[in-house]
Amino acid sequence: MKTYFLTKELRPELRKIWGVPIFGTEKEVSKRFEKICQKKKFKKIITVGDYCSLALPSDVKIFDGRINRNKPVSLQRCSFSCWNPPASINKEVWPILKKAIAENKNVFVQGEEDLLVIPSVILSGEGTAVVYGLTGQGVCLIEVSSEIKASFRKMLKKFKEGRFEKVVLGGTFNGLHPGHRYFLSMAGYYAEEAVIGLCSDKMVKARKKYFKKIGTFEERKKTLKNYLRKIGLKSEIIKIDDIYGLAAKDRELKAILLTEETYPNGKKINQIRKKNNLKELHYVILPYLLDPSLARVGKKISSKNR
Repeated sequence: MKTYFLTKELRPELRKIWGVPIFGTEKEVSKRFEKICQKKKFKKIITVGDYCSLALPSDVKIFDGRINRNKPVSLQRCSFSCWNPPASINKEVWPILKKAIAENKNVFVQGEEDLLVIPSVILSGEGTAVVYGLTGQGVCLIEVSSEIKASFRKMLKKFKEGRFEKVVLGGTFNGLHPGHRYFLSMAGYYAEEAVIGLCSDKMVKARKKYFKKIGTFEERKKTLKNYLRKIGLKSEIIKIDDIYGLAAKDRELKAILLTEETYPNGKKINQIRKKNNLKELHYVILPYLLDPSLARVGKKISSKNR
């Protein structure tokens, strides 16, 4: 199998409800789920996601230890683990999921498990139920059949095979804490080349309350270049004075690396690109890394606390 990357065009389709929605309180969802299982007598039940894996009985549980992307939960027992970054289906997960489903074993996902609903359906036999959660609503239950498997294979063909040619990302990158390093290293997973917008001193002073604690542009650029050289990422560093920078006008850019906090900026950039008759960038949204000392309350690593 190949690694598949989520495109901007697919996001609306993936927000649709697959299968039967079971919405309500946790108690209501559990009760309705039990009734459906008693009636259908599924050969196997697979839950994808921490909420449904914790709340519902299943033969195979696939989870990443977080609810709502950044709220940590207690890890469940597992026999397998795999690495699957957001907005992708890593080629390495296929044989692991296949074995876990065959042996009724749990899988811990380092990264994000949302899109693993797709391979879970494709790899399952008919009469299996694949269940995934919808934030704030409940769960959806997909009864695997030959027709459903065919539709999921068709959907998979709409994903991009292989990395994007060029990705853009931006930031202050002061001190290069683990969150920064993770963000930069992931650029190499998603793209062959990266363009990095580094905030100018003027932009830092205008946007950061603690600007006096932040290094100068040249200091930050030097540290950034050294790290990029270390990880072997083909890249270019551009000084930016606003959130748009080169991202709003470079025709060669294909995707933009964002966090939940900067996603609104990504949408603004695409609005400008659309006005300029440029192709909109594909979104890659990474969850922030949790500060080990504050992980239980979901606090991210920040330069302000270092």
